[in-house]
Amino acid sequence: MQTLVAEILAAWRRADRLTGEYEPGTPEHAAAMEACTRLRDLYRDLTTGGVAAPVSEADARAFLSELDPDP
Repeated sequence: MQTLVAEILAAWRRADRLTGEYEPGTPEHAAAMEACTRLRDLYRDLTTGGVAAPVSEADARAFLSELDPDP
């Protein structure tokens, strides 16, 4: 599970950097912002035990694969 949390954190950081690279108002910027939000929420759920919304490791990995289909 620690590896998964580290992967989520790394993806969140990449998405956050991308928000600064794309022009606000573009579809790319919106997608990067959405990814940041979803990754932040996923990270929080994994590190707090999913009190608000339990998340399984399989669901978290599926979301990561959606973000990067060719890891």
